[in-house]
Amino acid sequence: MRPEKKELTEDDKFEHHLQQEAELGRLARTYTILDRNRNQFGGPSGKLAKTRRVLDIFRREQRNILTDLAVASADARKKEDERRSKMLAQLLEEYDTVDEEIKVQKAHLNEIDDQTKMVKKKVLDISSKQITDEQMHQRVIKGEKTVHTLENKLEMQIKKFCAISARNVKLREEIQHLLIERTEFNKIWDKLINNLCIGKKFMLDLIEQATIAYDQREEWVSKLQFLRSKAHNDLLAHIQDMRVMQRKRDNDEKLQQFFAIKGQKRVMRDLEEKKIERRQQNREQLDEQLERYFSIMEEIKTFTGTETIGEIAKQFLDQEEVNFGMFQYVNFLNKEMEEISDELGTLHNEIDEQKQLHMTREGQQGNRLEELNQEFETVEKKANDKTQELRNVEQKLTTIMTGIVYLFKMFRCKNDPLIQLLDVKCSLRSILGLLDRVEDSSLDY
Repeated sequence: MRPEKKELTEDDKFEHHLQQEAELGRLARTYTILDRNRNQFGGPSGKLAKTRRVLDIFRREQRNILTDLAVASADARKKEDERRSKMLAQLLEEYDTVDEEIKVQKAHLNEIDDQTKMVKKKVLDISSKQITDEQMHQRVIKGEKTVHTLENKLEMQIKKFCAISARNVKLREEIQHLLIERTEFNKIWDKLINNLCIGKKFMLDLIEQATIAYDQREEWVSKLQFLRSKAHNDLLAHIQDMRVMQRKRDNDEKLQQFFAIKGQKRVMRDLEEKKIERRQQNREQLDEQLERYFSIMEEIKTFTGTETIGEIAKQFLDQEEVNFGMFQYVNFLNKEMEEISDELGTLHNEIDEQKQLHMTREGQQGNRLEELNQEFETVEKKANDKTQELRNVEQKLTTIMTGIVYLFKMFRCKNDPLIQLLDVKCSLRSILGLLDRVEDSSLDY
């Protein structure tokens, strides 16, 4: 029995239909591509047709080339080529021969031209060396013009020389005036310098006196300090001695009272003995103190050189008065030193003011002196320039006069009136080369 076919569902049918449509589209695209390729290669305008046409052109060109080769390789053509080759060789030989002849003829012509030029040059030289009457007349006219021009130049140079001389005179007067002012300034400057030296000397004396006073003040201050310390030490020693004596006096009073109390008679024998022993001890102590006092007094007498206590006290009082007087004198010196210090400070301030004033004046005078030096250098430079210009003008005048004398000699004229008028004497032999140049320039002019 045959198996029964299963019925397709709607989805399967739809999917099968989509597959058929896709297959149909693919086949249509393939057909379109194949048809387009067929048209391109097989049609009248396709690539295959173009290739065929190119091949036909190449075949025709090949046939033409083969035909030309056959024609060129023919016997008649070869004979014609040989004939033409021989003709060309003959023509080349004739050309070389004619070219050689042309070169020879050109060389002859060039030589003839050179000879002609030389002959013309000689003719011109000969004709130029000959001087005609007209040329002589022209040269005379040119010489007169040159003389007239030189006279005008001479007159102008003389005027310039006179102006320069007048200017030089004015400059010399101005320089002389400046020199006089400089002399006066130097005198005033020397006077100020002398006054400054005197002031400096006076200041140095004051400074030296102030230094000496300061040194004396230091010495007296040191002495005063020493005396003060000595007086203080003596006072302390005196106070200490007074305290010692006061203690001894108090001790003596106590002993006296004790002895007065103990001086009462007692019956007891041992007490009497003790009392006697104590008295003996006190007496020994008093003797020792008395000896010590005597020794102190002897030392004081030896130190002071006196014998009595009154004289010692008097000497002590006198020394105190001397010390007090020295103390007052030192105070007076301190006061004077303070006054001198104040005066010295005032003098220092005045000295500083004078220094500042002097520096200001010195700066002003230096600036003025520098300006005068610059003016003098400027005037001197101008004078040197004018002197150089004067020398140049004199040199030019000498050259002009020499040229004029040479012109007179060349024209065979007398130059005595002009020389007497200008009062110039020239030597022609010493400047012969210069005259030649003047002559050439006059002829060119």
